[in-house]
Formats: sequence, structure tokens, C-alpha cells
Amino acid sequence: MNIAIVYSSMSGNTEEVASLVETTHRHRGDQVSRFEADRIGPREASALASFDLVYFGSYTWADGVLPDEMKDTFRLILKELNVPIRQAAVFGTGDKMFVHFCRAVDEMAYHLSRYGVPLAGELLKIEQSPRNQPFNVRHWAERMAHHVEEGVHHYVDSKNQTIVAQTS
Repeated sequence: MNIAIVYSSMSGNTEEVASLVETTHRHRGDQVSRFEADRIGPREASALASFDLVYFGSYTWADGVLPDEMKDTFRLILKELNVPIRQAAVFGTGDKMFVHFCRAVDEMAYHLSRYGVPLAGELLKIEQSPRNQPFNVRHWAERMAHHVEEGVHHYVDSKNQTIVAQTS
């Protein structure tokens, strides 16, 4: 499989998750490309159409906000270029002391589904750093890969904020 990981990290926690996802896919024999969200231009954004699975990862800023660099990346990919992404997976890091724990994850999933991008599976939300739970990230990435291989697509039901699975 050909995998892309697009992420935004401020403290390094989200980057750690991206690294674990990358390592998991490399061990499977997949080809992996990683992109920092603030370095995605039109050429990189357009190239995302060639990947079997695109991961999007971000921290949650302040009281539940998607960071500007990820907003800009989503605007470019989904609105301006309308990149036909085959399937996506969404992860993020946050702090449970805030009311809207990892809300950026929900926002990314919502926008992807709104623009018709199917999700490979459930959303991954990590409390601060994945250092104490790397196995959770690895197992999640394995599940996402299996869903893509099996042709299972998930969509966010925006009315109920639930993820619904369908087979192709």
C-alpha cells in the first residue's frame, strides 16, 4: 500500500503518533510519505490523490480549535483543489483537562466526510503523548490498513456524530 501522513504538531506529541503510524506501515512493507501540514503546497496536496490511505493528524489548540496550519491545509486540499482522496484516517493528541478533548480530530473527520472522503475506521485520540501506549497506535494503524485492504469505508453521520461503516 502507498501511505501518506499529513500532520501538525506543536509539542511533538502528534509527531510521535505520526512516527508510530509510519513505523507500523513500514514494517508491513508499505511505502510511506510524511508531510508537515504547514509545508503542503498545491503540488504536495494534489499528490495525495495517488495514495491508498492518507492519515491526517493534529493537536487541538486552545479550547478545542483546529490549528491554523491544518485549517489552511484542509482548505487547500478539500476546497481549492478538490483532491480526490481515496480513504483517510484521523488521529490527534490533546489534554483531557480541557473541555473539548481532541476536538480537532472530530473537526477533521467532519470536514473529510463533508467533502466525500471516506474514513478507514475509528478516530484515534491520544492523551498528550503516545509514549505510554505505543501499542494502541500500532494496533489502530494496523486496523486502518486492514479496513482499506478489505474495502471497508466509514462515513461520519454529521447529524448523530457517529461513524457508519459500509463495504465497497
